Amino acid sequence: MWPLTRVWYGDRLATGYRPAPVEHLQGLLHAAGLTEPFWSLT
Repeated sequence: MWPLTRVWYGDRLATGYRPAPVEHLQGLLHAAGLTEPFWSLT
C-alpha cells in the first residue's frame, strides 16, 4: 500500500499542484491490485 500512497499523494503539497485525471488515478489503483468494483472511481 505504501507505493500507492507515495504516487497518489506525493505531490499534493507542491506549488501549482493539479489533480490527476480520474483515468490516471484508476490506473494507479489497478496497478496496485485494487480492481474490485469497490475501488472504481467512476
